[in-house]
Amino acid sequence: MPSIKKESVDNAVVWTLRNNKGNELKISDRGARIISMRFCDKSYTNRFIVKDDAASAVKVDGGADFAEIPWQGEQLVEGLKLSAQVGDKSVSVIYSLSNDNEISIKFESTGASDISVIPVFSADALPDVNFRACQDGATWEKFADEKTYPVTEPAEVEMELGMFGYDLGCPIDYLDAGLKNAAVVFCEEASIEIVVYSTQDEVHAKAVDGGFSVGTVGNASGQVVYMLKNRR
Repeated sequence: MPSIKKESVDNAVVWTLRNNKGNELKISDRGARIISMRFCDKSYTNRFIVKDDAASAVKVDGGADFAEIPWQGEQLVEGLKLSAQVGDKSVSVIYSLSNDNEISIKFESTGASDISVIPVFSADALPDVNFRACQDGATWEKFADEKTYPVTEPAEVEMELGMFGYDLGCPIDYLDAGLKNAAVVFCEEASIEIVVYSTQDEVHAKAVDGGFSVGTVGNASGQVVYMLKNRR
């Protein structure tokens, strides 16, 4: 289980999840969005790879209603649970940060048809990234005309000893949860790789001001995992 700290910052409540490697995930109650992720690169330099951007807020049925309100936070054994309700739609999101540098985002709702949780990554921390989509029908908005993003068949996750870390505090059940390899992002300069696993079928990536987003869209309940790796 990560340590969790709660504080007030600029009229918002911010929770900081910290694992035993010193990496930190910051989440704001405004839109239940990730506003910062500190990760140590191959040179043992801290890189803030997630950009504080309103575009990373949780979107329900493609709308902005939930992105503009504060969510109620609750600390759980596995991490931080945020909940909100607008009209007849209620949504909860559980953020976890494992000691194996996995960011898990579980979500469920009542009254909604689809949910998207799409963090925005910083181009300053992760310049010149390469992408590989691993889902049929993935949509990708190119960052530059000369780049292409190959799409491969979705891969079933086969659990093998040593394939994934196993944090007893925040275990992630890749197999029974139905998680499949959705995309891979690699930055050669930082030697940081982000492997995305998801229960959802649609993978979306696009350029935004000062960065890029990679996320999944689909059902109103499910899970997305961003596995962060240093490739030395």
